[in-house]
Amino acid sequence: MTSSQISLAIVATSGEMRQLINEQLGHTGMTFRVVEVDQYCLARTDSSTRRLMSAAPQVVLVDMDDLTSGLQTVRVLQSALPDAWLLVMAGSLDSHLLIETMRAGARDLLSKPVTARALTQAFSRYLAEKQRPADESHVGVIHCVTTAKGGSGATSVCINLASALSAMQDGPVAFIDLNSPIGDAAAYLNLKTQFCVSDALAAAARLDSVLLGSFMARSNGFSVLPGLKDYHHKGPIELEALGKVLSVASQTYAHVLVDLPSWIDPRAFHVVADMAEKVLVVLTPELPALWRTDRLLSFIGKNGGKEKVRLLLNRVHKKDEIRESEVGKALKHEVYWTLPNNYSAAIQAINMGVPLVSTNHSELARSYRELAADLIGHPLQEKSGLFSLFKR
Repeated sequence: MTSSQISLAIVATSGEMRQLINEQLGHTGMTFRVVEVDQYCLARTDSSTRRLMSAAPQVVLVDMDDLTSGLQTVRVLQSALPDAWLLVMAGSLDSHLLIETMRAGARDLLSKPVTARALTQAFSRYLAEKQRPADESHVGVIHCVTTAKGGSGATSVCINLASALSAMQDGPVAFIDLNSPIGDAAAYLNLKTQFCVSDALAAAARLDSVLLGSFMARSNGFSVLPGLKDYHHKGPIELEALGKVLSVASQTYAHVLVDLPSWIDPRAFHVVADMAEKVLVVLTPELPALWRTDRLLSFIGKNGGKEKVRLLLNRVHKKDEIRESEVGKALKHEVYWTLPNNYSAAIQAINMGVPLVSTNHSELARSYRELAADLIGHPLQEKSGLFSLFKR
């Protein structure tokens, strides 16, 4: 965290709230130059607005006690201080409030009671946005992970690759869960989330990096856009909205991992596959998986995307009846990578709510790290040994 001072304004109707915010700011370890403004006076006197404009704060914290008056305050502040980062605090968060607040001009939204940790994270987002180069021509890479057969471990692969890539510090990493009819990533990572992918899709017309980040949760060094929370999804994913979410994600993160089920709407599948640099198709060495994967490869190939496909053979054991060479021959597609079988460690990591690669030193964890490095073109320099048998 930078040690530079941040010019900050606190706008709230309650003196107790302004005092509480000041106390929490003191626990962030950051330095602020603070001006306090009564929200009631701001709405009714020009002098309060002039005082705030004269202070020229970089960030304005707005306490939203009432939705109607709070939104009006945000609009006034956005007009008076167009360059300020408006950070709104609300008693309850939902997608409707978030979208309305962002439309009014807010850049971030925090749930009350506001803690020092939440403030620190919000200011981290502000500083990251402030330090972002003006040239936004660089676009991050989308990596798609899918499977033709449920239970092959695609979600685990996707999560562990996200964790491994984030550890390489090659730039911010995002994980987007498109699983349907319900997402698994939040459960795998033991996340209690407020928003999910449907919220981002619904806000696509207004979506930018900040709003997308507000829908994200953080876990093990990367950002997570959780999948659907229940079975009451309204219908097929709107393709333009999906494209916008992926586009904004690629402009915001260096690497975007998309957990894409093959049973999703075929049109949505192709939107993701077309935008991805590579499509990792995960399968296990068994006949049903081979049969389904053959059909999936045919489906992908009909739309000209087969050159992006990378076959990933999961849960490989030396006693397998179906060998890697036989998989490649049957599917007429070379196996890109093999992951050794360590089912017990993988299940233990899921039950703990953490990626295996972040807590385990097994051959499987190491293979994930090397796979991640290979995906971005920077293979790890590891000592040779038994593990090298699994490297491709």
